[in-house]
Amino acid sequence: MIGELLRKSIHLSGLTLPVIYIFLDKSTMLVLIGILAGLALAVELVKWLFPPFGDFFFRIFKPLLRRHERKGAITGATYYLISAFLCIFFFAKTLAIVCIFFMILGDMAAALVGKQWGKTKLLGRKSLEGSAACFIVCAAIALVKLNPVIAIIGALVATIVELMPFPIDDNLTVPLISGAVMHFLM
Repeated sequence: MIGELLRKSIHLSGLTLPVIYIFLDKSTMLVLIGILAGLALAVELVKWLFPPFGDFFFRIFKPLLRRHERKGAITGATYYLISAFLCIFFFAKTLAIVCIFFMILGDMAAALVGKQWGKTKLLGRKSLEGSAACFIVCAAIALVKLNPVIAIIGALVATIVELMPFPIDDNLTVPLISGAVMHFLM
């Protein structure tokens, strides 16, 4: 649980990007996130092409990485930056911010509640309790800015996507799929 709390505390730092986006226009934010995503992708590439850098990277960040990330998968942070860029590119500002908050806070609620109190298993290690926490947090976020029907449907879609064992990182799937559904409903 300590490792998960550490990961999620780093996850919370991701809240800075949607908060910054509140004050910036779309094109400026795309440049900013594009630079950050480009740097993250460069680090991903260099850590595998230059083993001494990879060793250094894994020594520093090992406590924050999931098992599959230590074995070669792209990190969740890189997926987060790519996903934030795509949300900002494809969706209206308010919707993009809501989707990025879903990715950060909904996923965090599901993980923390599911690990601590998740007794009723649904799929794999995912629990009803974690999924309920994800839905409640996503609904609360969306209800602040969106039509209530769209907010609840978006929160439900985000929860279902977070629950499903897709082979793609949920930092990509949760905001983009729930965002696409809400976008088309608008």
